[in-house]
Amino acid sequence: MKNMVHLCLRILFFLSLAVFQSCGYYSFKGALPSHLKGIAIPLFENRSPYAQVEEKLTNQLIDEFISDNTLKIVDESEADLILSGRIESITDDFVSVTTGETVQEIKLVVKVKVKCEDIRQNKVLYDNSFVQYSLIEATAGADERETAIAAALELITEDILNATLGGW
Repeated sequence: MKNMVHLCLRILFFLSLAVFQSCGYYSFKGALPSHLKGIAIPLFENRSPYAQVEEKLTNQLIDEFISDNTLKIVDESEADLILSGRIESITDDFVSVTTGETVQEIKLVVKVKVKCEDIRQNKVLYDNSFVQYSLIEATAGADERETAIAAALELITEDILNATLGGW
């Protein structure tokens, strides 16, 4: 009986391992048209009052595409796709207000406009706005605001990657 339990546990372990390994990797590579190999991501514009967020977003996008490894990051002259955009705004919305009308929590909203162009076929794949937010305390200082902006940019980066690779 004890050997039977050990055998069942081993089988269950290996089946679980096989299931988790098969779920661990997913690629959009098969969904992309075969002519799309490289993507260029020029520096985004910044219309927000926050300095250098365009560099952070552009670098995060480049890192995300490198990590995904579906498309190669290339110079614009070699690109099949060009991903360009601008940070439209970073604004505060009040979320939580006490009975004395004191703001307790702020929703820091980041809006980014992005255009993805297929250079080889001379067509715009999408021209969309991406909006994400992060919550912060009303008393948050500059460091907390920076962290909240970074969190919203990370979500936007994921949305842009998914829109670019999954839109086929």
